[in-house]
Amino acid sequence: MRVDLAAIVGVGLIGGSLAGAWREAGFAGRIVGVEPDGEAARVALERGLVDDIVDAVPADADIVAICAPSDLVAGEVTKLKDHSGVCFDVGSVKGPIVEALENGPGGLPERFVPAHPIAGAEHSGPAFADASLFQGAITVLTPTDATSETAVELVTAAWAAAGTTVAMLEPADHDEMLAVTSHLPHLLAFAFMQQVDRSQFEFTGGGFRDFTRIAGANPELWWRILRMNRDAVLAASDAFSANLAVLTEALAGDDAEMGIEALENAAEKRGRYPT
Repeated sequence: MRVDLAAIVGVGLIGGSLAGAWREAGFAGRIVGVEPDGEAARVALERGLVDDIVDAVPADADIVAICAPSDLVAGEVTKLKDHSGVCFDVGSVKGPIVEALENGPGGLPERFVPAHPIAGAEHSGPAFADASLFQGAITVLTPTDATSETAVELVTAAWAAAGTTVAMLEPADHDEMLAVTSHLPHLLAFAFMQQVDRSQFEFTGGGFRDFTRIAGANPELWWRILRMNRDAVLAASDAFSANLAVLTEALAGDDAEMGIEALENAAEKRGRYPT
């Protein structure tokens, strides 16, 4: 499946990487970007990620990727309520977007497919865009009863062209899942770095590097994500606190049996993770 014209709203890391992937796959005859940041627009053009930067989504765009922060997606979709093209987002929170549109002035358009590619990096901006970013990743679609099957088919093809496989979830299930697998790890990394002093940096190794890498992500962006998925993140945080309490209790009481059992349970789960 191929389209004549694709538009990307927000040509940053995700939007730029998607543009690059589509270009390599020949998914779109022409790709344009809507990017208000002049520097980002310049980099996207210089790198050949898009063919042109435009002020608004062209009326004849076949597909529109809204690569704006999650809390801005509903507004961008509402702007396109009368547009004939299929559109999707890339936000890591889905339920609040669907709810905002359902309760908004334009309703939930049947041409809008909520989507989330589970891929990214700690850097941001088109300078770090990578056409291979989505290779082997999973993109979750959370269509509702109002979503057009034709729209789902086109968005599925768009993500297949980018190198991902597609899975379907309910919006609430997606948000609960990502609270555990993505949002909580970021919260923990940010929290952990609060207690680290720069004088300790030279005494760190691979464990520190791997655990704290995501603490280098965009703080403003991640606060918006955490706030938007607050209830699910707080529930995940409570569960983590309970698990941490088991280990600290075992350590404080020198209970080797309890401590080792908890560590073995964690190690066994991690051993089944495909690396």
